[in-house]
Amino acid sequence: MEFPSCLVRASEHVRGLWKKILDEIQKDKFDNTGPKHLKADTVDWKNADHRRSVTASLVQGVYVLENDRHRTLRKKPTYLYAEPWWQSFNFQLHQSLKDNEGSIFGAVYKYINVKCSASDDSNVPRYVIAFRGTLILRLRDLKLNLKFFVNELQESHRSQLAMRCVENFVDSNGSSNVWLAGHSLGSAIALIVGRNMMLKKNCCLEAYLFNPPYASLHIENLCTSMDEDMKHLVRIVRGIFKIGLAIAVEARINPQMQEQKADTFCLLSGWTPHLFVNPGDFICSEYIAYFKDHKLETAPEMRTLSGMSCTTINLVKHLTMGENLKDAMQFLPSADQILNKSRPHEKLPAANYFMNFLDAHGLCQWWDREVRCQSTRYVYPTTKDPQ
Repeated sequence: MEFPSCLVRASEHVRGLWKKILDEIQKDKFDNTGPKHLKADTVDWKNADHRRSVTASLVQGVYVLENDRHRTLRKKPTYLYAEPWWQSFNFQLHQSLKDNEGSIFGAVYKYINVKCSASDDSNVPRYVIAFRGTLILRLRDLKLNLKFFVNELQESHRSQLAMRCVENFVDSNGSSNVWLAGHSLGSAIALIVGRNMMLKKNCCLEAYLFNPPYASLHIENLCTSMDEDMKHLVRIVRGIFKIGLAIAVEARINPQMQEQKADTFCLLSGWTPHLFVNPGDFICSEYIAYFKDHKLETAPEMRTLSGMSCTTINLVKHLTMGENLKDAMQFLPSADQILNKSRPHEKLPAANYFMNFLDAHGLCQWWDREVRCQSTRYVYPTTKDPQ
């Protein structure tokens, strides 16, 4: 007896869906994919590798929290797999952050080690506020990604809620006791919050931003057939075009606005977030060129601040339609940029490009025991200082 083809296809679809669910569960289990080489009593908070691994794990905890919520479909949280991601490092879940649709996009973790409290060691955070990135097939997350690329993420409900939460914790506990962490879209939210705290309250929050998205996707990063010389030429042409736009804009704006932009630049220069970038990830790799091209050792009077702080689209809209100028999310005078140098950045076959991108954009690379990182600190107005 033969089954109808539609039933066969439906059966295959169900099996594929079930396999995907099981694979997701395996990835969410700390014992399967977490940094098992680190234990709570062996974490050295003075060690940069340990700090990177633990903060990345806390961000992963937010992903798993939301997956647990989605799997159980209950209003009360049921932590099926999430707890080990923070309990393994002596943290407890102090508060989960939900958007207006009930989705968990962030979490506040509190350090609870009885042997050594956070107040006894300045290297240990009392609270870590972490934000997850995009979960595939979540329409809300996809909409927020679009908001990011048109430079409107700071106006979203998640960003506003995150800013209120961080402000409250900083007011209650002091800026030195609160750290920020995020991955992908979550690192963009953390970046918004960190900039806001610096500009409003002059608070330098320790921030660990994994694969932070750059506010404009450049076509040369997506083109696998383009060689490095051609990419460099495209960047030069685009840079000249943007400088021309910026000069035209600055000729039109009043001196008071120019002074405000200069003040913003100087205020932000005191904040040095940690940016974790993989050269093979086209979503964040443009930060490498950003810090090289803008040459932060150059004196501020040699730059067009509009060109640095605004996206090309925003400059064009300002000139053609009179739209207000808005600072782009990547407008950072200073940063500690950490590159994943574990694998050479080589040209990949187009067929493998997407899978390699997923690996390069993944969070788990940052707690991998074998990862090799190269750190370069860009501090305005001093020269870059390789570590």
